Amino acid sequence: MKKNRFFGKYYKFISNDGYTFALIVSHANEGDMLQLVTPTKGYFVKDTKSVDINNNVISINIHEDDISLEGNLTLGELHPLSKKVMGPFSILPMECKHEIYSMYHRVNGVLALNKNKKITFSNSLGYIEGDSGHSFPTKYIWYNSVTEECTVTLAIATIPLLGFINFTGLLCFIKGKDYEYRFCTYNGGKILSKKEDKIIIKKGKFIFELDISSLGGHNLKAPTKGNMIRYIKEDINVPTKYRLKYKDKILIEQEDPLSSLEYMY
Repeated sequence: MKKNRFFGKYYKFISNDGYTFALIVSHANEGDMLQLVTPTKGYFVKDTKSVDINNNVISINIHEDDISLEGNLTLGELHPLSKKVMGPFSILPMECKHEIYSMYHRVNGVLALNKNKKITFSNSLGYIEGDSGHSFPTKYIWYNSVTEECTVTLAIATIPLLGFINFTGLLCFIKGKDYEYRFCTYNGGKILSKKEDKIIIKKGKFIFELDISSLGGHNLKAPTKGNMIRYIKEDINVPTKYRLKYKDKILIEQEDPLSSLEYMY
């Protein structure tokens, strides 16, 4: 990989009893990095080889000072979006480019948490995305919710372009088993409200509203010019509620107590 560049992949898992965690595998100037996000803490895992990803099988053997996580998980068929995330922006020289590998898929297996608690994944849910470039946006919001009914990923970011232009970009994808909605800057999506407790976006006569109960999170590292030196915060257990409307008709309304959120504005 070129100097001052990074690549990262984010794997989210939701167990049958609601234990949610994420693994972030990345490579930057410092070399390989592995991070673990749990409901109570974020970890910079010392042993980058303690997670092995081989096609659809993920072997985990993490042992940190105050957590151990061991076992194997098998991923089912991945469900990516019908088209690439970035659209026409994918050809522009941007500081960070986003990709979604699977909006939802099944997860099966068993993990041991701290050697004595069994976490079961039986036809459970997962999500995979990735980022590449040289830096995360200075200001951004990232949100993800995966439930049996629907998956939503939303990102709002202040984006520098060509060295002298800044604009606020929007990416939002809503996917179920037989539908997919896309609200993006490049297809006419607009941000109506961007508050700590509520986000409202629209495209044509479609409106998406997201209610956020709280902000918080645990420390993670993010790239700046290819160096993993910036600290950000992610919370992986945020209660949220969202609704998708067409004119005055509610098409989707969903609550998720296990949403993921990075609010860096």
